[in-house]
Amino acid sequence: MSSRPGPSRRASGSGLIPRAGRTALATIPEGHVARRASVSATAPIIGGPKAQRTSKTSQKLVVLPSEPQTKPFPSDRQSGDDDAETLVTERGTRDYKSEGERMSKDARNRAGYKRLTAYCVAESFHMKLLAAFLKREHNVAPRIFDEALYVMYHLPLLPGYGLNVNVRSSAPAKSPSGQSILSRLSEAEENGYDGTYFAESSEGFSSDGFIPSSSPTDTRRNNDKRREGTSKRVISTEDQWSEVIVFAYGVIVFFGLDEAQEHLIIDDLDSAGVFVRRIEEASWEIEQCHYAHDPNAAYPRIYNDLFTFKSHSHLLKLSIAHAIAQSTLLARYESKAQLVLSDPRTVAIPRRLASTGELKLRRGEALRLTGRLFQLRRDVNLVSNVLDVPELFWSEASLKDLYDAVRDYMEISPRVQVLNERLGVASDLLDLIHGHLNNSAMERITWIIIWLIVVACLVELGEVLARLVVHATLPSDKSPPAQLLRLSPDEAFQALESIMRKSP
Repeated sequence: MSSRPGPSRRASGSGLIPRAGRTALATIPEGHVARRASVSATAPIIGGPKAQRTSKTSQKLVVLPSEPQTKPFPSDRQSGDDDAETLVTERGTRDYKSEGERMSKDARNRAGYKRLTAYCVAESFHMKLLAAFLKREHNVAPRIFDEALYVMYHLPLLPGYGLNVNVRSSAPAKSPSGQSILSRLSEAEENGYDGTYFAESSEGFSSDGFIPSSSPTDTRRNNDKRREGTSKRVISTEDQWSEVIVFAYGVIVFFGLDEAQEHLIIDDLDSAGVFVRRIEEASWEIEQCHYAHDPNAAYPRIYNDLFTFKSHSHLLKLSIAHAIAQSTLLARYESKAQLVLSDPRTVAIPRRLASTGELKLRRGEALRLTGRLFQLRRDVNLVSNVLDVPELFWSEASLKDLYDAVRDYMEISPRVQVLNERLGVASDLLDLIHGHLNNSAMERITWIIIWLIVVACLVELGEVLARLVVHATLPSDKSPPAQLLRLSPDEAFQALESIMRKSP
């Protein structure tokens, strides 16, 4: 089945302050805190162009929290470093750019680097229905972490059993020790994140920053052999599965699947009826990066949209997925704001006010525009999870630094500030519009009152004229006595008082 072409992330100018080409960030020390295990899938679930993050183009470097670097680098890396090919952190840790970090995104796609992709495809998901569907049709064991659902697909993907099911996972393989991958996941969740849940080989002597008893040459040779063995073991292990993390607010994050497989899984979820208010495919927000595992890297990092991991851990990927999903959801709000603010009717409002001083806008249209902008501000600041720290990181401190590092790379906080400022300017314009409409309404009411007064005066004038006409047409014998016509006003009042006294 051929894959449908996925819409590329709409590029645009940045409303943020440009950053330096190679921003150096200090490694954040990691705490080691035991975490609670995830619950099973049957348990209840709790739960202008737009601004673009500058890290897409500025080659920003962010170091992922990990164990500190204590071992010296080989001599060939300590001399003659080229600044253009070297990454340096604030603590002075240096490392050469990998081949993937020097590539463009398209070049990494052609080279076969693993994809890390996030899709915003719906307003939300029916998580209970989703977990049941994946377990029944995709032959996987979903694991629930508060508002996130983690799924491991064992490769290769097989055709689905059902008529409307495209793919399913292969049967899970066991490690040479006989322990299943899922058992290792549970064990890692009990122990907490420490960089990996694959135990490294204990062969050889590791100095760990202390002076070794053997010669430096022998120690370096032993370390290189151990790194090569670890690299081969990790690469062979990671090629056996891919991971999918689904968030309740409508974002899906894929690790290690190609574009065709990603669309097949999304099609399955759509046909299963788990989407709530599905977004049209042309309006999907897509955040695409790549990742690689390099046990020999000086430190895990993010550079040029390439995530470099020293080891494999589903907890690490869960933390990264939370930040990327929030960035993708924020991009959705940025697109909606851009759609409203760039609408020709919206753009014409200040232009018409400046040129003619008049505003031909109905009150209902102004209220609808106000409602759309207010809904965006409410979604960003109150309803959505863009600004909130997920519940997982309040209880699992060992993952919080990873999450913060990726949020910093995705520039979520500055982007939220820029979006709020743009919506704030639009709100000021709407206040001006509503003030103009209110003044127009008061002016209309004033004119209505004036015309009512004019009509009342005309009615009174007509009544006077009618009386004059009636009196003029009366016969002369019915005219009032001459004595009455000669009475003064005082005499008339006195006559009335006498009549009132005589009356019983």
